[in-house]
Amino acid sequence: MNSKDLIQNIWPFFIVFFCYNFIALAMTQYFGRDDFHLIVNQFHTPFLDTFFKFYTDYGTTGFLFVLITYIAYKSNWITLGYALITEGIASLINTLVKKTYFKHVHRPSYYFNQKHIDLYLIEGDRLQIPYTFPSGHTLLAVIIAMTLCTMIKNRVLQFIIALHFPLIAFSRIYLSKHFAIDTIGGAMLGFFTFILVYYILNNLNKDFLYKPIIKRKNAAG
Repeated sequence: MNSKDLIQNIWPFFIVFFCYNFIALAMTQYFGRDDFHLIVNQFHTPFLDTFFKFYTDYGTTGFLFVLITYIAYKSNWITLGYALITEGIASLINTLVKKTYFKHVHRPSYYFNQKHIDLYLIEGDRLQIPYTFPSGHTLLAVIIAMTLCTMIKNRVLQFIIALHFPLIAFSRIYLSKHFAIDTIGGAMLGFFTFILVYYILNNLNKDFLYKPIIKRKNAAG
């Protein structure tokens, strides 16, 4: 895209981002963190159990490898920077915050077990105990969606890609890996780190950043 204005370039993502975080925050405030999670936990289907169990991981770590490969063949160094530099910085901050300030805040499955409240948990899904805030999966989903949105101009397609983020965020709640507030924290961290990296890279004015990573021979050559 010619313009360096991120909002102008990917405004469909901004709309989806605002809507998810506002709704998740509003529901948490209205019902309370615990009660809102218990409400969501009441609604399960065999299809969603299977879908979210695989989508939550393949849609983040797995998708990141696919994205990097796609960028290498189809895009330039600055786009690769959006994905990798943002992921590196945001993940480092995420880990420091989790293990320094929130190491005693437990994930929903263990938290409710300690309160003798039964949750619906998917059979065979690995139980996780510490480090619930912020959600690393949601953070990565935001970075993936924002990076992809910068690569295309079609607004409808940008909107569809943007939905990847709330799907991952909701999967973390659905699987009782995180509370809703954890996904908001992860989303915010990924979002603002991406914006910071985006404008730093675009203001470097280095020509090589806009060159293809893999140079392709033209048909005539």
